[in-house]
Amino acid sequence: MATWDWAESPGSQLFDEPRVRKTQFGDGYVQRSPDGINNMPAKWQLTFKDVTLAAGDAMVAFLRARGGVEAFDWCPPRETALKRWTCSSWSRTLPDADGLSTVQAVFEQDFGV
Repeated sequence: MATWDWAESPGSQLFDEPRVRKTQFGDGYVQRSPDGINNMPAKWQLTFKDVTLAAGDAMVAFLRARGGVEAFDWCPPRETALKRWTCSSWSRTLPDADGLSTVQAVFEQDFGV
């Protein structure tokens, strides 16, 4: 299993959106329940600022090699254990005068085996 080894910049964001089954009854009553055992996958909008040309090329190559399909390991901020993730969306700015750019990526937690 491949591992994402680059450290994110401050300002990266965690998004939680629980998957919930909802049933509305005619009298206005609503019943909600979790949709499956892993109903709260994490999603991270990650930013990597001041990335060198070589590091930016390596990051993009890593993500392209997985093509949004293959999961990889990564340890989220303030956590101690690796988890599985996929990434199907990323971007990279053109390098500035110093050759530094910004890479942004969206990591979605993967519960597959």
